[in-house]
Amino acid sequence: MPIVIVATIACAVLGALSLYAATIAETRANRALHDSRSCFVGDGNPTNSFFTHRARHDRLHRRTNQLLILSAVVSLAATGLAAYAVAVF
Repeated sequence: MPIVIVATIACAVLGALSLYAATIAETRANRALHDSRSCFVGDGNPTNSFFTHRARHDRLHRRTNQLLILSAVVSLAATGLAAYAVAVF
């Protein structure tokens, strides 16, 4: 049964790492959003870098959502494996 304990620890570590990566991705997405707001010239027309920053924000925000879903699934797996280990031992 030590394999169950190792799998539980691995799932918990993977969940923590995915939360950390999601935090970094969301920080960079917010920075890209902030940078896109400063890409207007004179009369309010956006420059090409506005669309580049906005696309980067959207991509990073999608990645954040994927990492949060991964974290939730792995956390549920860790909880289930821990409950199984407690029930068996």
